[in-house]
Amino acid sequence: MVALNVGQDFKQRWLEAPEAVRQAYLDDLHRIFDILKPEVQLQAWIERDKQEQQKSLQKIDVAYAELKAQLIEEARIRHQQALEKKLEDKRAEEAAFAKQLQLDEERKFAEQAKELQIIRQDLVQETQSYTNRYEKNPKNIADNLSVKDSEMLSELDSVRIRLELEAESLIEQAVTVFRAKLHAATQEEIEYILKSSKFSDQ
Repeated sequence: MVALNVGQDFKQRWLEAPEAVRQAYLDDLHRIFDILKPEVQLQAWIERDKQEQQKSLQKIDVAYAELKAQLIEEARIRHQQALEKKLEDKRAEEAAFAKQLQLDEERKFAEQAKELQIIRQDLVQETQSYTNRYEKNPKNIADNLSVKDSEMLSELDSVRIRLELEAESLIEQAVTVFRAKLHAATQEEIEYILKSSKFSDQ
């Protein structure tokens, strides 16, 4: 007779039903009450009830379709927000990793610079030692100064060049390693974004 279907867990279903559905049920109940009035024509009521019942069913179908679309949209938004949060956390983690990597490289560079400074000081001391030794033996200067000076300067220049090359090599290695790690992290993030974007495509 009516679209109203009272079954188990009616209270819970009633509270969870959309407003339009509840209103359709109330309209059905009002029509039932109308038939109890003595002045109501039964045949006319039946014809009117058929029409109103069809309208109620349409309203219920539309209301539940809208509710389903709303729930799907809310689920999509929650999924998108969770995806964005996960991506944001991943970017923050990669940024922290890159920062730590940079700090480590700067620390290593500072340590290497300190070691080079120590080596330079040792060379200065060694040069001073040579100078002092020549000053203590002035008789040998005339015979050996030109040869020993040139050998010493050549050796010092060779050591200086070697140290500079080693320092440049260490710096290039550190920069290469840092760039490789940064490139790998960026590639991983791009692959993650492309993989996660499949939901939006669907």
